[in-house]
Amino acid sequence: MYIVGHAKTEQLQRGRRQVYLSRCSVSRIIAGVNIKFIWAALAFASLSAQAAEATLAIVADKQRLVFSQSQLLSRRDIQTISVADSVYKQRFTRFKAIPVANLFTGLTIPDLAVVQCNGEDGFSVTLEKARLFSTDPAASKAYLAIEDPKSPWPDLRGKTTSAGPFYLVWTNPRASAIGREEWPFKIASFAILSNPRSVFPRIYPAEDAAQNVQHGLKSFLKNCFACHKMNGEGGGSIGPDLNLPMNPTQYFEAKALASYIRDPASVRTWPGMGMRGFSEAAIPDAELSDLIAYLAYMSKRTDNR
Repeated sequence: MYIVGHAKTEQLQRGRRQVYLSRCSVSRIIAGVNIKFIWAALAFASLSAQAAEATLAIVADKQRLVFSQSQLLSRRDIQTISVADSVYKQRFTRFKAIPVANLFTGLTIPDLAVVQCNGEDGFSVTLEKARLFSTDPAASKAYLAIEDPKSPWPDLRGKTTSAGPFYLVWTNPRASAIGREEWPFKIASFAILSNPRSVFPRIYPAEDAAQNVQHGLKSFLKNCFACHKMNGEGGGSIGPDLNLPMNPTQYFEAKALASYIRDPASVRTWPGMGMRGFSEAAIPDAELSDLIAYLAYMSKRTDNR
């Protein structure tokens, strides 16, 4: 009876050891699977982050430069600047930024060229080369501000996103009378337009047009062209074309149109209204008169080619 009982005890113990070892093996397998799964998940997250990293393109004829957000943040010429006149005003004033001119080093820029800055939201402003790349210490200086994902910028007022990842900002903006439309944010690309007249021929008045019309064109390019096309031409797509199918001077009296440009909501409102008014500081009265003269002139040139 003792021998039989002892044998049964040994069998029971061996069974328990096998169960224990089996459980250990299963645990090691599960642990291994979990570790592999974790590493795979981390690798996928890393690849996804790299794939989703914002990039900035600069295009000049057949030349093309592409900078990633991390590349720009690691450049030696990046600096922290203080900007009080940005869209954030005093809510946020310190930006990591690079002088815009530095980013165009090595690119061929013709004498008549302008720089088109294109935003993710359809905003597209044409900037004068002389202003953007100015080396005059008394003039306004343009910088590309880069948002650091580790220290994100505040959301824009009424929005759920910031002005980043790329934002054109200016120091001493009053020195060169930098307009509100010359502060584009959420920039996707810059394009050098070798000869804007050949790229957008239908926005230009005839060369013998009155002086106030020529001045009005300059105001249109600075203040309106970023959001509005003219005769189907331009990169802006936020607002409607200002000549097709009708020109605003054809359905607004001059006084009403001036009021509308100053304060759109004082004339009419609509759901999703996005246009903000232009104060006299932004567009002086004489310039506003020239702008309206340009629009009135272009109303007769819908077939301008």
